[in-house]
Amino acid sequence: MPRSSEVLPRSSIWKSHQIPFAQNWPLHLFIIVFVLYWIWMAVHPVDMTDFLLESALPLIVTVVIAFMYKHFTFNNISHLLITVYLMLHLTGAHYAYKYAPLDFWYKNTFHSEHGVSDWIVHFSFGLLMVYPLQDILIRLAKTRLIWIHAIAFTVIMAVSAIFEIMEMVVGFVANPQLGQQYLGLQGDVLDTQKDMLMALIGSLIGIGWVVCYRFFQREDDKLADDGERHSGMRVKAR
Repeated sequence: MPRSSEVLPRSSIWKSHQIPFAQNWPLHLFIIVFVLYWIWMAVHPVDMTDFLLESALPLIVTVVIAFMYKHFTFNNISHLLITVYLMLHLTGAHYAYKYAPLDFWYKNTFHSEHGVSDWIVHFSFGLLMVYPLQDILIRLAKTRLIWIHAIAFTVIMAVSAIFEIMEMVVGFVANPQLGQQYLGLQGDVLDTQKDMLMALIGSLIGIGWVVCYRFFQREDDKLADDGERHSGMRVKAR
């Protein structure tokens, strides 16, 4: 693990898993932005009870990541993606999802009873969480990359299903009258299935992005290795 006095290269600060917390300035920035954004979203939300229920997820995730840091860390690309997703979720929670300005525009423009902010957040869950999941799985599961993709996809869909069930249970147990609003049904009996479909589509696109990213990363590494090899040969020739 690098010492706190060392300055890491720009690429390492984003990809390394061994950065001391004191030196990890991108993570410090993410934490500050997230906390300030959470405070902003907590000011006069549409429904405070709904906001507190919805914002429980970001708080739990933040605590878990903080607890894991000394034992098992994400790289900062993963931290960035997780932060973006949690901020999207908090935005939806602030407006109780169905009262988001984007939803009003969508409903008025397309004469729809259901908004899109809920679907966007579920889509973002699949899209943005694939890379952090693979960040973990690649180090835990010593298997081929294709199975890493398959496991990440399975976990995304399983978590999406579990979250829908938890929404139902927590919503109706905490406040039966609040249940339907917390669930975000918005008059659509297939809302749960559509939420999971959006997570599915997002995860497939996310996997495609990760495949392309890792492919071009390998190509860049090959070019760098070839450059170092040719430089070494020229030095020996002299």
